[in-house]
Amino acid sequence: MPTLSWIGKEKVINHHREVPFKILEHKYSFSADIGESKDPVNNGNKIIHGDNLEALKSLLPEYEGKIKCIYIDPPYNTGNENWVYNDNVNHPKIRKWLETTLKAKENGKEATIGIDDMARRDKWLCMMYPRLKMLHKLLTNDGAIFISIDDNEYQNLRSILDEIFGSSNFLGTFIWKRRTSSQLAQKNLSIDHEYVTCYSKNGSTIFKGLIKSGKGYANSNNDPRGPWRLDNLTVGMNKTQRPNQHYVLTNPKTGKQYQPNPRRVWAFIPESMDQLIKKNRIFFPDDTTKRPMQIKYLRELKSNLNPFTSILMDLPDPVGLNSEGTKILQEIFDNRVFDYPKPISLIQNLISQLTDSNDIVLDSFAGSGTTAHAVLNLNSIDGGNRKYILVEMEDYAESITSERVKRVIKGYADKEGTGGSFDYYVLGKPLFIGENREFLNEEVGTDKIREYIWFSETRTAWGKPDLKKETQYFLGKKDGTAYYFIYEKEILTTLDYDLLSTIKSKAGQYVIYADNCLLAKDFMMKHNIIFKKIPRDITRF
Repeated sequence: MPTLSWIGKEKVINHHREVPFKILEHKYSFSADIGESKDPVNNGNKIIHGDNLEALKSLLPEYEGKIKCIYIDPPYNTGNENWVYNDNVNHPKIRKWLETTLKAKENGKEATIGIDDMARRDKWLCMMYPRLKMLHKLLTNDGAIFISIDDNEYQNLRSILDEIFGSSNFLGTFIWKRRTSSQLAQKNLSIDHEYVTCYSKNGSTIFKGLIKSGKGYANSNNDPRGPWRLDNLTVGMNKTQRPNQHYVLTNPKTGKQYQPNPRRVWAFIPESMDQLIKKNRIFFPDDTTKRPMQIKYLRELKSNLNPFTSILMDLPDPVGLNSEGTKILQEIFDNRVFDYPKPISLIQNLISQLTDSNDIVLDSFAGSGTTAHAVLNLNSIDGGNRKYILVEMEDYAESITSERVKRVIKGYADKEGTGGSFDYYVLGKPLFIGENREFLNEEVGTDKIREYIWFSETRTAWGKPDLKKETQYFLGKKDGTAYYFIYEKEILTTLDYDLLSTIKSKAGQYVIYADNCLLAKDFMMKHNIIFKKIPRDITRF
C-alpha cells in the first residue's frame, strides 16, 4: 500500500508514545438539579480543557478500546486567520508543539528540521498524525470515527487514515451541503459542500440503516423504548379455525373484560398474550366495547430498512446547513459567539447510526460543544444513556464549550432542558518527571499512580479495592493474578519475607512492585512471584 511522505513524518510517526501522561484534575461538576458543585458526579460525561493529544493520553487508563463513536472537526488548514477557532497550523499552541516535537538529537546536537522549513501542509500532517493514532487506540473493536474535512486536506487525510486504520476499514465518505447561497470564488466556482469521512476500527462496524416509514409513530408518554404506534391485535381467522385464540381478554390492572371479535380471533394464544401484557405491550381502552391494541415500536422494524445514505441531504431527518448551527448558538447565548459551528442535525444523524443507549461518544476538537448537544438530544429522543467526552484546547473551553452544555441541560430560550450532568477537568501534572521520564512525580498523589500501574498491567480501569482483609498495597486481582504496589512517598520500600506475610489474596501469580527486593529468585519462581522495581519497571506508554 502506498504511503504519504512529508517533512517531519519520521519525527511524529511514533510521537504518541512519547507524549507525557498527565493526570486529569477535576475542577467542578454540573447537574440539572444542583448546578455547579465541587464534588464529582462521576457519571461518565467529561469536558476537558487542555491540549487534545495529552488529554487523549490521559484518557487511556479508563477508555482504551471503549469509545464506540468518535466525531472530530479538526482545522481544515485553510490558512484563514480570522476564525475564533484559528483554523490554521500557525496557531501559537500548534507552533509551540511542533517546535518541541520536531526536535531530535544527533551526535548530541539538535536536529536539522525547523518549523519555518515546513510547508503548512507538513505542519498540518504532523499535528494530525499522532492524534489519529491515539484516537484509534480509544475506539472499540466495532467502533468508528467520523472526521469533517474539506477539499484542502481531504486527500492527505485519507492517506494517513489508510495508514493508521487500514484501507480495508474505510467505510465511506459522506457529502454535506453546508450552504444554499453561492459564494464568489476563483474560477467562478462556489464550493458549497464539505465531507465527513468514516473509518472503522476493524471492519466490523455496521450502520443501523433508515426505517422506510416512521409515519404514525409518536412518543407522547416518553416511553424509554422510543416512538410507538397501536396495531391490530386480531387476525383474520374464526373461532372454528383457531379455538385457542378466541377468548375473553382481561386487563389485569382494572379487571375490565374485552370480548373477542365474533368474526376474528386474537393474534396470540393466552400464554403469549399474558407475556405481552406483563411487558406493557398491550393497550387497553377505557371503553370495553372497543378492542385492545398491540403496542409496536419504531425501533423494531428491522426488516423495513433502507441503507444509510452517504448523501446527507437525502436523509429523512435532513441535515441542516452551517446557518442552523449559528442560529442555535445565537439562541443559546443571545449572541454570535462562534463562527461556523456544525449543525446539531449533522452530528446527531451520524452518531445515531453507530451508537446504542450506553455507548460513549468522543470529540477531541470540541469547539462550541455541538457533539455533546447532539448526544443529549439523542438521549432525550430514545431514552438512552449515551456518554460524551469533549476535549477543547482553546480558552473558550469553559466560557463557550461547557457553558453551552450547561444551558442545554438546564434549558435555553423556549427549549426545555434535556437534564443530565458532567464533570469538568483540566490537564494536571505529568505522572513522570525527569529528562527521560525516569522518576515518578509524587505531587500527583498515590491514587493516580496506583490507577496508572493497574492500567499498565491489565489494560482495564482501576477501582479502589476493599482493603479490609488485605494489605494497603493491594491493587486488585485480574485473570488469576494479584497485583501489589508497595510504595511510600518518604521511604524506600522493600519486598521481604515479613512484608510478603501481609499478603492475603490467593492467586495463581503475584506481580509486586517495590523499590527493592530481598526475596530469593528460587523462592519467587516457586511461588509465582514477579518483582518489578519502582520506577524502573513501570511501563511508559
